[in-house]
Amino acid sequence: MNTESGYGAVARFFHWLVAVLLLGQLSVGAWMVGLPNSEKASIYGNHKTFGLFILLLVTFRLGWRVVNTLPKLPEGTPKWKTWAARSLHRTFYFLMFAMPITGWMMSTSAGYLPSFPGLGKVAFPFFSEEGFCLSDSCYSKDFIGGLSHDGHAIFSWIIVGLLLVHISVALWHLHLKDGVFARIFVDRT
Repeated sequence: MNTESGYGAVARFFHWLVAVLLLGQLSVGAWMVGLPNSEKASIYGNHKTFGLFILLLVTFRLGWRVVNTLPKLPEGTPKWKTWAARSLHRTFYFLMFAMPITGWMMSTSAGYLPSFPGLGKVAFPFFSEEGFCLSDSCYSKDFIGGLSHDGHAIFSWIIVGLLLVHISVALWHLHLKDGVFARIFVDRT
């Protein structure tokens, strides 16, 4: 479990596993779009599977976050910095859900369903032959495919930008030696 002074082993595990997978997915995603079509199939398939795996991990990570204490920032941290730190983390959670969901919707609308170990091919919920349907409203597969494709691309660039901010702030805390950097590496519970 987390404490007010640091993250527990489970939170640290989720942080680093998702970080490595997310960086891998962003890198592979940027690389694979330029490949010839003959080389794309297996790489896209693996990219989709890892995306669903990240979605599952982030769901567990958020659940763990909800039932745990959030470590406090150092005494005297200005309120705007606390707000900025919390907002950045909330935005990351939104994006860590939005990225795999838009990818899943894009794949489903194009008819190239992702596979998940033990489940086989998995379509995004609410898709039918008519398209994406909620309640009495249906949207065409082409519309949802285009929208989710654009969202997926935009979200990836936003994540890259926010990761640069996150890493820069983490390195700043390392420079300050205020203990914030260490709590994601060291058991301080």
